[in-house]
Amino acid sequence: VQAPDKPLETFLIDDAVTLRAISHPVRQEILEQLAMREHARAADLAAWLDQPANAISFHLRTLARAGLIVEAPEHARDRRDRVWRPVAESYRIDRKLPGSTALVESMVGWLTEAIRASETDASTHHRLSMTPSLFTEEEAHGLLTELLQVIGRHQEQAAETARRDPDDPGRIPYQVMVAIGPRHRQPPA
Repeated sequence: VQAPDKPLETFLIDDAVTLRAISHPVRQEILEQLAMREHARAADLAAWLDQPANAISFHLRTLARAGLIVEAPEHARDRRDRVWRPVAESYRIDRKLPGSTALVESMVGWLTEAIRASETDASTHHRLSMTPSLFTEEEAHGLLTELLQVIGRHQEQAAETARRDPDDPGRIPYQVMVAIGPRHRQPPA
C-alpha cells in the first residue's frame, strides 16, 4: 500500500498488531514528536526523548511495520538519510478492539500525575478545568467541534513559530486533552 503524499486526517487502528505498536510509551512519544515537528530522524528523536538511538530505530521500524509512520525522503539530506513522518494527523482506535482502553488509561494516568504535581508545585504548567453543563447531544458535539478548531489553530501557529526558531528552549511539548460526555445518565422520564 502506497503512503499518501500528505498525512491523512485520521488513521483507524482496528487490529491488534497496530494497537500493540501504538501502545508502547516510547512509541507514543515518537508519534507525538513527529506530529509536532512533522518529520524527524532517529538521531533527533533520540536526543529529544533522551533515549538511545538504537532503541529509537527499533521503535521507528515497529511503527513503520504497523503502518503508523512512513519515510519522508523529500526531507532527507542524501539517500542514506532516513527521515520519518506520521501517516496521519490523528489516530482513532476501534473501541471494539480488545485492549483498546489501554491507551486511554495511560492518558488518564498522565492527567492524574499532572494534577498531583500541580498540587505540590505551583510552578508546573498543568491546568485542569471542569465545567458541568446541561447540553443536548448536538450542543455537546458543536462545542467539541469548536474546541478542536481552536486547538488546531493554536497548534498551527505554534508549529509555524517553531519552524522559524526550532531551537527555542522555551518551546516544550504540551499535552492537550479534551473530554466531553454525559457525566451521569438520566433516568428515562
